[in-house]
Amino acid sequence: LSRSLEELAVTFISETIESIKPTPLKPAVPLNIRQEMFQKQQKLEQYITISKELIAGLSQAQSKEEKERIMCDVREWSRYVKFEH
Repeated sequence: LSRSLEELAVTFISETIESIKPTPLKPAVPLNIRQEMFQKQQKLEQYITISKELIAGLSQAQSKEEKERIMCDVREWSRYVKFEH
């Protein structure tokens, strides 16, 4: 009787293990895509930093000419960033 229970347990465990399907792993993101994403993040951070500096300069500008020059820089910077993407 104990032999048959042992065989039954072994069969049950074996069938259970075989029926469990491993979770497929997500393929790793290729290195070139990671590098591209990192570069885009760097460009975005640069865009944000420069934009903040320009806006801060605009808020401190005294003359109309200075404000116009800064706004020209803002437009030029925005065009440059759009061209890059």
